Amino acid sequence: MFTSVITGDIINSRKLTNAVWQSALKGLFSQFGEEPGVWEIYRGDSFQIEIEPEEALKLAILIKAAIRQHKPLDVRMGIGIGSKDHSTDKVTQSTGSAFIHSGECFEQLEKKTLAVRSLWPQFDKEVNLYLALALLTINRWSEKASALIKLVIENEDVTQTELEEMAGKSQATISENLTRAGFKEIMQMEKRYRELIRNL
Repeated sequence: MFTSVITGDIINSRKLTNAVWQSALKGLFSQFGEEPGVWEIYRGDSFQIEIEPEEALKLAILIKAAIRQHKPLDVRMGIGIGSKDHSTDKVTQSTGSAFIHSGECFEQLEKKTLAVRSLWPQFDKEVNLYLALALLTINRWSEKASALIKLVIENEDVTQTELEEMAGKSQATISENLTRAGFKEIMQMEKRYRELIRNL
């Protein structure tokens, strides 16, 4: 049984008070489990969260959207997929190849802000190509686009009318903003990631 671990940190964290981005992350992470067993924010601006492999990329996109609402902030993340050999009360102290891959991937990001590392090199090669292309668009998301994308992903099951009310925008405006942000293509990538995970 494989698991996934996302290791990340906040870019430009000192330019805004920690409360701004910590509140955004905690609200997001609490949907997936409790602190510190499932997720933890540590060393001021770093975090780690364990999640099902199929859900990892969607969560990474959500984290991007949550953090990029607050310029000049951004986030770097390494997604690791593999085993969990030893579980502790704190996710940051658990061990296994998923944790090793996540840490190594994060440390080797360099100028990239999102990548994946797993037990399967061919999988990594394909997904990281998708991510490199997607980041060309994601890195241009405005604060408003980021807020809208987070809202849409977290409310996939609501009607168009409900979404209009929640966003305070017309359907035409929502559609135009999502198109500009490359939302459809990014979610197609996320769907392809899930297909690849299921076939491993």
